[in-house]
Amino acid sequence: MPFAYGIREKSAYMRFIYTKTFAVFAFLVVLLAVFVLMQTKGWLNPVRELALKMPRSLTTTVKTAASPVKNFFSILYQLRKIAQENTRLTAQVISLQQNLVEANDLARENEALRNELGFAKTAKHSLAPCTVLSNDPFGSGGALILNCGSNAGVEIGQAVVSQGYLVAKIVYVGKDSSTALLITNSSFSVDARISQTEQAGIVKGSFGSGLILEQIPQTSGLEKGWLAVTAGINDKIPKNILIGEVKDILSSSNDLFKKAALVSPIAFNNLDFVFVMK
Repeated sequence: MPFAYGIREKSAYMRFIYTKTFAVFAFLVVLLAVFVLMQTKGWLNPVRELALKMPRSLTTTVKTAASPVKNFFSILYQLRKIAQENTRLTAQVISLQQNLVEANDLARENEALRNELGFAKTAKHSLAPCTVLSNDPFGSGGALILNCGSNAGVEIGQAVVSQGYLVAKIVYVGKDSSTALLITNSSFSVDARISQTEQAGIVKGSFGSGLILEQIPQTSGLEKGWLAVTAGINDKIPKNILIGEVKDILSSSNDLFKKAALVSPIAFNNLDFVFVMK
């Protein structure tokens, strides 16, 4: 076995000797040895003196000829530095943009919280403050998951308000969370009345895109800009909660009842904080 191993080692060594890598390595070693020998013997002194005594014009010509090469490599070096700097600046811009997004979100949340607290100070009803954990979690066209439940006194059917406007009603209650159906959901309806005339009606959601006021008699007045509020028929939803403002009259004089589109100032898709009326 040792003998066979020695043969394999010798064979590998012989193969390396005949490789191109070994030939280049051997040439460089010989060239270095020759250069050291010439330097030691002083044979390179004439070359050095010749270079020092070269005419200025020839030196200038050599420098001029070498200048484009020097400039080329200098440009490559500068381009590399520029590319590195550009990468660093791009990373800084992305970081600053992310900070700006976070600052805008924080400012929006603070503004919403100030508006809610302003309403809470003047509210006549007991309120449970809630944070919106998720908006439309089941793709049902409008629902909220809130971080308050039965432990906070929340019950099914209670009104959910934002800045004094009705935005939803509770449809499910857990111990520490609850689900609220947005007023813009097509399954939502609430008893309402016109603030200016006391005329009763019904407000329904319109496929998640708006509010519709219905069941207003043709003999009753109805104009743009009038306000719709809760009627207070349901004991879980107090009277006179703002719902929205009449934007357009949708019915004609031939219809049995008048119908109108309502508009609310609340951005239902961007709710962060709400109150449940207990």
